[in-house]
Amino acid sequence: MFISRIEVAWDRARNPYDLHRAVWTLFPGQEQESRRSLDDPRLGFLFQVEESRTGHPARLLVQSQIEPLPKGQGAWSLGSREFDPKPSAGQRLEFLLTANPVKTIKDQKHADKPDKQANEHGQFKCRVPLLRDEEQIEWLNRRLADCALVESVAVQPHPPLFFRDKRKNNGKLLTVTFQGLLCVIEPTVLRERLRNGIGPAKSFGCGLLLVRRAG
Repeated sequence: MFISRIEVAWDRARNPYDLHRAVWTLFPGQEQESRRSLDDPRLGFLFQVEESRTGHPARLLVQSQIEPLPKGQGAWSLGSREFDPKPSAGQRLEFLLTANPVKTIKDQKHADKPDKQANEHGQFKCRVPLLRDEEQIEWLNRRLADCALVESVAVQPHPPLFFRDKRKNNGKLLTVTFQGLLCVIEPTVLRERLRNGIGPAKSFGCGLLLVRRAG
């Protein structure tokens, strides 16, 4: 895998949907995501927005399977390095994760959404954000339960993330950043979490799990 620092021009970064499309231009030939489940292997890239100021390029940290081009359409790479994480059982790691903690409930308003499709069980579902710290931490623990024990964690909420998609529909996401300490239980599973990311909204800068040895 590669980890890269990338900048995206403000005219593309101001709308999170366009920001993601700009980063894709650094990976020509990379197969687009076709995953049906969050647990399927990831083909593209994960990213986290490190800095975003009105009128200035946004700075991102991007993890990818292939090295990005130096320059794309409205995005450019500031440098990349290859890395191969190899966690071990019992190892304690500091971690950082920006995520979109949600739960799935029945969609009571699906009749007002003509494009809404039922799942394989004929049910109409929707995701709603988890708002309380306790719920968000429980969500994190569930996502890591099969690979790591969260020993300590702090939760930093962010302002709502507003965007407009390719159909010109407006949307909003609520995100938080988790920062803390974990102990590795199953290294192979954790390695897959590092590769594939955690939770939904990965196209909007969520899901990239960053770890380093605890000091």
